[in-house]
Amino acid sequence: MAIDAEQGGKLVMDLSRVVKLLRAVNVSVPRFHESLEQSAHPLLFAIHDEPARVTNLADRLHTDISVVSRQVRHLETLGLVAKVPDPDDGRASVVTLTSEGSDLVTRVFAGRGQWMADVLADWTPEQAASLDEGLERLAESLRTELDALTSAKEN
Repeated sequence: MAIDAEQGGKLVMDLSRVVKLLRAVNVSVPRFHESLEQSAHPLLFAIHDEPARVTNLADRLHTDISVVSRQVRHLETLGLVAKVPDPDDGRASVVTLTSEGSDLVTRVFAGRGQWMADVLADWTPEQAASLDEGLERLAESLRTELDALTSAKEN
């Protein structure tokens, strides 16, 4: 049985509150790199997951290519990423982490992982696993919805 609009509305309000709290926490937590905005972390994580062309990174992050290009240039100046020739097409470049960028991602994962473990210290492992499962399922549902909206817009 599907949820109704009232329950859906409550979920939207709860998610909005969580997103706002996460943004507020992000402003206050220590930085892992003095010259790097935390808004660049998702790009670093995407490159860590799989080095790619700027256009592919923009698609994966659901962000405009110009924004990703700007962020990549900034990360290059900081020595965190490098552009290397695409093995499939030498005319194009793939963005990859440098060793300093890889070290930073490792530190961010560890630091944020410990922070989340501390936030959820009074949760059981089963409760945390249930949250993770729910978030993964929500992300997949949102991806499906975004794909449908994008497809409808193109037609």
